[in-house]
Amino acid sequence: MSVLAEPMNGRPQRKQLSDQLDRLDGIIDCLADGLNQAVADAVRDGTQAALQQLVLETLRNPDTLELLRRALATHPVPAAEPAAPSRTAAFLARCKAGLAAIGARAKRILAAGGAIVRSTVVRTGTKAKGVLAMCRLAWHLKRAALVGVAVGGTVAAAALVSHPVATVLSGVCAAATAFTVQVALHCRKALRPWMA
Repeated sequence: MSVLAEPMNGRPQRKQLSDQLDRLDGIIDCLADGLNQAVADAVRDGTQAALQQLVLETLRNPDTLELLRRALATHPVPAAEPAAPSRTAAFLARCKAGLAAIGARAKRILAAGGAIVRSTVVRTGTKAKGVLAMCRLAWHLKRAALVGVAVGGTVAAAALVSHPVATVLSGVCAAATAFTVQVALHCRKALRPWMA
């Protein structure tokens, strides 16, 4: 590079130092821009290569693989959280819950109704058993009543000869006595199995 510049008025002119410094400054700026980019590219490529090498070396090492297996076995990967249900799914879920509540209420009502029917049937059966027991007792005591009426009539006929009021009283008392004796005999016969 020549130090002399174009001739001026026939004389060659020397380049100024400031021009040379400006030119040098421009070259340094271009180098600085290029150097930053070159360093960034070199660091990126070097880091990427180093990481790849490190991962490969780590995965080829059996001790490291065993440690990774243990770590993954003791710490399972958590399941992903379920996504929020859609509006249709939420509506259907509410409908299902409502139907389940109605079904449960219907079961409770049917159970209560069944309990009422069962208790009514039991009460009716108990009353029917009581009436049946009274009918059986009356049927068993019919003989006692007939004997009492027969004895009372006989005593009244015999006493008729004496006095009418005494006749009636005698007949009633005789009938009551005969009936009581017959009832006592029947009760003794009915209680005999329990007394043995």
